[in-house]
Amino acid sequence: MGLEIKTNPKIVYGEAGYVLEDVPHLTDYMPDLPTYPNPLQDNPAYSVVKQYFVNRDDTVAQKIVVHKTSPRGTHFRRAGPRQRVYFESDEVHACIVTCGGLCPGLNTVIREIVCGLSHMYGVTKILGIEGGYRGFYARNTISLTPKTVNDIHKRGGTILGTSRGGHDTSKIVDSIQDRGITRSIIIGGEGLKRGPP
Repeated sequence: MGLEIKTNPKIVYGEAGYVLEDVPHLTDYMPDLPTYPNPLQDNPAYSVVKQYFVNRDDTVAQKIVVHKTSPRGTHFRRAGPRQRVYFESDEVHACIVTCGGLCPGLNTVIREIVCGLSHMYGVTKILGIEGGYRGFYARNTISLTPKTVNDIHKRGGTILGTSRGGHDTSKIVDSIQDRGITRSIIIGGEGLKRGPP
């Protein structure tokens, strides 16, 4: 049985009944974490787009329609690229793993992540973990580049393979440390949730 970490939601109350239900952030645990300019601001494909970055105070309302006399209601932090990031591209060693059952579009998701990391953020080290969580310590890996994923969206399933459960969390953590992986992108549903916390 895996360790279950429960965190209380971060709730911020504002005027007129505004409530922000926030998510934990790296800076909650490491307040002195340095930031770097987002590589997107130097990317020619995005330099022409004005106001591309999400403002840190942007939120999305849970309910779109509210009455003028009703409280403003619950809001959530808006997703999207920020002007400052918490990594330098040349120091990132990312990995992608697919867990659980198969579903349409997994190869497309893998392809978009690899191309986005590479073309948009300049990340050059991207590893594919084969066979789900167990692949971390079974040493089944492939190097992922825009060239290797160029046409995988035309195939069904996942080029990485997948599995449900049956893994050793401490071996996964050891493997991540041994390989120098700094970012793990885990794709899945119920199979993902059965993984390490």
